[in-house]
Amino acid sequence: MIKIVKKLGFIALASFSASAFMVTPFAAAQGDLLKRKTAEETILEKLRQARPDINFGTPRPAVIKGLYQVQVPGGPLLFVTPEGDKFIAGEVFGIDATGFSKIEDPYVIEERKKALASLNSKDSINFKPKGKAKAVVYVFTDIDCGYCRKLHSQMHTYNEGGQEKPGYNDLGIEIRYLAYPRAGIPSPSADKLISTWCAKDKQEAMTKLKAGQTVANATCDNPVAKQFQLGGQLGVNGTPALFLPDGKLMPGYLPPEELAKTLGI
Repeated sequence: MIKIVKKLGFIALASFSASAFMVTPFAAAQGDLLKRKTAEETILEKLRQARPDINFGTPRPAVIKGLYQVQVPGGPLLFVTPEGDKFIAGEVFGIDATGFSKIEDPYVIEERKKALASLNSKDSINFKPKGKAKAVVYVFTDIDCGYCRKLHSQMHTYNEGGQEKPGYNDLGIEIRYLAYPRAGIPSPSADKLISTWCAKDKQEAMTKLKAGQTVANATCDNPVAKQFQLGGQLGVNGTPALFLPDGKLMPGYLPPEELAKTLGI
């Protein structure tokens, strides 16, 4: 009888010992889920491994199904596979019966609107129309950019081909300049922007420098570096870069009347 009890006790102990260290399929599956990385984590990890020198933006689902988009500050928008092993750089266009049209992620547009709405108007250099503005356009600018200078020269009535044309302000468009030194910081271009933002009369300094004139070098507590960083985060990779009230980005120069038409004014 004692032998039987001992034998049964041994069997029970052996059974307990085996079950204590056995991983059930359910538990193993749970462990895999806990360890498994999201597509966003995988993408960011792969990109950082490939280019640790770039501060990539946060991945999010792209407007192209199955891909994720990642903003390179001051560079292109990347469309990346979930595995993070391939990407396409560029813009997305929709195709319909009327032709091609650029498509932007509604989430990104809303984030731009929030970022620009949070800016203090005292930190931008503003050129306002007489009377109430019909629209406010933020322009990331560089002093030494040829098309930035052309845009500024058309702030008010200008002559083109012997014909007088209304400028941005004449059409009711308020231009709010934000700094974006294309050569980076530090650079001569950045120094000119800093001198502009630190001038006693910022509008006058901006106008002189964009006309090829000089102004006194100046330094102060200024927003140039922050605005340069913000531009990169918002997708700016060249100047001028125009942000419309609806959050859309218009890269490059637009003549006053064309911009007014785009704004619907």
